[in-house]
Amino acid sequence: MPETSATYAAFLTFAFVSSITPGPNNLMILASGAAFGWQRTLPHIVGTVLGFAIMVAAVTLGLGTLLGQNPDALDVIRYAGAAWLLWLAWRLAQPALQAPSRTASAAEAPADARPMTAMQAALFQWVNPKAWTMIVGASAAFSGLSSEPVERSVLMTLTFLAVAPICIAPWLLAGNAFKRLMMNGAHARLISLAMAGIVAATAITTVVTG
Repeated sequence: MPETSATYAAFLTFAFVSSITPGPNNLMILASGAAFGWQRTLPHIVGTVLGFAIMVAAVTLGLGTLLGQNPDALDVIRYAGAAWLLWLAWRLAQPALQAPSRTASAAEAPADARPMTAMQAALFQWVNPKAWTMIVGASAAFSGLSSEPVERSVLMTLTFLAVAPICIAPWLLAGNAFKRLMMNGAHARLISLAMAGIVAATAITTVVTG
């Protein structure tokens, strides 16, 4: 029992640290909070949390083993995720690259821009490189949580389900704070370019270090 408790404590620490550090989900929520505010970003968060939890359940119940036997599949996922992130970086940079007159009221997102829906955010998890790395790694490293696969899967899924909203909240609040700064056109351009650069760097790092 003490050994199991120590293993779970290690897993809980892993879940918290990996969920709160920069990654595609957190960066996208930061950007959405800055562009649309916290209320309109809530469906994005719900989709992210639930979609990730479903992935945890699927991987820990056997999908992770299947992918481990087919490393090419993980490469496809990694490159697809990187392509999505580069597209997102371009979308973030577009308002800042427009003429100054178009960004004077930069507190508002472009007319055709919409926050990500819950379904879109949930589906994004399946091409999110960091999500796959986290889950596959955790499934292998913390197999000692339980000798019963279903019990281990439930425990890991519920833990990530509880930890994720806590870790996402600071990124949403930071994005909402940026939205206030974006009342100033010059600030908006700098913030948009900075976020686009961070997201693009994440995509490149995903491919290079994968």
